[in-house]
Amino acid sequence: MIDVYYFDGTLQRGGIEVIDKFKGKNFWIDITDITEQEAEQLGTAFELHHLTIEDLRNQGIRIKVEEFPNYLFCVFYGIEQDESIELVELDFLLGGDYLITNHKKEIKTFNDLKRNDEKLGNLLKRGCDFVLHRLLDIEVDNYFPVLENIDDQIEDIEEEVTKNPNPEMLNEILKIKRKIALIKKSTLPQREKIGFLAKNEYKFISKKATPYFRDVYDHAIRVSDSVDNYREAIGSSFDAYMSAVSNRMNEVMKVLSIIATIALPLTVVSGIYGTNFEVLPGASIKYGFWLMMLVMGLIGGSMMYFFRKRGWF
Repeated sequence: MIDVYYFDGTLQRGGIEVIDKFKGKNFWIDITDITEQEAEQLGTAFELHHLTIEDLRNQGIRIKVEEFPNYLFCVFYGIEQDESIELVELDFLLGGDYLITNHKKEIKTFNDLKRNDEKLGNLLKRGCDFVLHRLLDIEVDNYFPVLENIDDQIEDIEEEVTKNPNPEMLNEILKIKRKIALIKKSTLPQREKIGFLAKNEYKFISKKATPYFRDVYDHAIRVSDSVDNYREAIGSSFDAYMSAVSNRMNEVMKVLSIIATIALPLTVVSGIYGTNFEVLPGASIKYGFWLMMLVMGLIGGSMMYFFRKRGWF
């Protein structure tokens, strides 16, 4: 599906059939789930390189900024969070009087801008590079709520990890590690490529728009730094979890070792009196059995007193 938005005193809308009519005016073409036919139409209308047409049709393209004689082609990734985190590929083609955006599914922030006639009209009036800045700025800022949510999850884990380390907590830690790894795949190269837009001179980005791209670059740096910090934090939480589990295991082993140590002399005594000899010391005494139990109790009690005094438990 192709939507065309252009500024002619007021914001106007149309479809792919009006592209030729509005050349020479600032307009934005937004494409959702591009077809092969639509890609060829755009390629012909805007003299796109065949590799660019191929990139528009395919998903999973690496993040990049490529300059062609008559347009600037950029690939970035937005982020969405519902039940899980998803990276969404966003393709941008910026020409002298047009901006083409391409994505596989509907993008909420794009739709919000489409419905805001005043805002979109003012951006198109200033230039298509300002529309690119606005869309890119929103998509970069969308990373922050996702990262804040991850930060809250890490804080909760850090509070509980020493109190009640359990398999469910380990699963949560691993889930967060996977989320951070997924986000990190895009943040570092994205920061680098946005830096290209902020620092280099491009034919289709005006000097008036360049400072705004520097602001987006600053946001991209903050996102990348936050991801690195959270990666270290969840790594520390994982180490704390493993230490807590190890400490708990040590406590269990210590208790079992003490029990086994106390039981050893008692086993020796009971083993001796369990032999088949006819004559055993105290065997003929009326209360010999209870005397043996008393001796065993004294041995066990004495050992427990000794262990306690040494601080072993």
